[in-house]
Amino acid sequence: MKKRAFIALMVVICCLVVVMPLTAQQLKLTVWGRDLTDGEPDHAYVTALIKDFQAKNPDITIDYVALGDPGLADKTKITMAAGSGLPDIFQTWGGSTMGGYADAGRLMDLTADLGSVPGSAAARGAMTWKGKLYGVAPFFAIAGVFVNEGIFKANGLGIPSSVDQFERVADMLKAKDIQPFACGEADKWPGLALYMYLTDRFGGDIFSQAAARKARFDNDAFVKAAQLYQRWVKKGYFGDKPLGEKYGDAQQLMATGKAAMHITGSWMCAQYSSKDFTDQQIGFYAFPAMKGGKGPVTDIMGMTDIGFAATKVAASRKDAVVRFMKYAMSGDAAAAEPGRVSSVPGVKAPSALTTMASNVFGTAKLVQFWWDQNLPPAVTTPLNDTIQTFFLPDTDVKASLTKFENLATQNMGAVK
Repeated sequence: MKKRAFIALMVVICCLVVVMPLTAQQLKLTVWGRDLTDGEPDHAYVTALIKDFQAKNPDITIDYVALGDPGLADKTKITMAAGSGLPDIFQTWGGSTMGGYADAGRLMDLTADLGSVPGSAAARGAMTWKGKLYGVAPFFAIAGVFVNEGIFKANGLGIPSSVDQFERVADMLKAKDIQPFACGEADKWPGLALYMYLTDRFGGDIFSQAAARKARFDNDAFVKAAQLYQRWVKKGYFGDKPLGEKYGDAQQLMATGKAAMHITGSWMCAQYSSKDFTDQQIGFYAFPAMKGGKGPVTDIMGMTDIGFAATKVAASRKDAVVRFMKYAMSGDAAAAEPGRVSSVPGVKAPSALTTMASNVFGTAKLVQFWWDQNLPPAVTTPLNDTIQTFFLPDTDVKASLTKFENLATQNMGAVK
């Protein structure tokens, strides 16, 4: 009897040894993203997302790896190329860079799982490649004109309603020793938004034609936009040493009232509306049309601001991935963001400045994705290098663009 009882007890213990680790085991999702700092406005959404998702999903542990902006891009490119050491989910802007990873067979097709999740068409488009949806984009960024309302009011200036008026306003500001535009071109990418707008206003959606190899990157619209850009540089609209100004410097020029306008993304709404960051009254406006030009004011430049895509590494944890993606697109999660334009329906803009940006976004009839995210990776860095040459007064900008066109031909094919 004692022997039978002992055997029965041992069977129970063995069962517990086998079962307990399985019941206690949690699913773990590794997420690569940008910086994650408590109290930093730019990181508020992701900080709350990770914390609240785990609280609502106690069976899932998030291993969030903060790699920073350049670190995330570099690490993702390297590991995607190698196909090893991949995370389950990574932060991305979507577009052709994400599409390249999909073409390489690294990403998980989530079309059936996420296709019905509510969100803006532009954001969904950025996370779609060749008809397949690879993730979600809870926030969208658009480029527009941040204006120091106080400076404009004090000097009797109105918001420019045409590209020609930009010049007149900039000349008046220069005469008052106020830098017309903050930019940050030392970091190369900040100059792109203005060039995109100028090119569109001259030639309409000529970029899409060039990207499809139906037009050249040194055609008339690209050249005229570059020449106007260079003229504004020569006139001092970007300060005396624009190539020495970093993006952080540009922000400070706006925050301290030393620059009157900043053509950049709506991700700056949180900072420019924060009393801890600036005491200036700053507004956000659409980039105006050009007299005689082809691109209307409803052509908006922008792309995913925060997006998440999943890799095939997470195939066995697909249910957990989908739960994460859906929560990332929920109103509860999006409400934690203090500045960005939300692509989640029904989310109230967190500030007057974000409301202005959201209203501009709402007028868009065409959304053109960032060129340095929507072209093949082999030509994106050279693109920003090319734009930086516009800031050199002696550059032959047409020759610079022809050099870029030759590179595009090598990597994207000749114009058909």
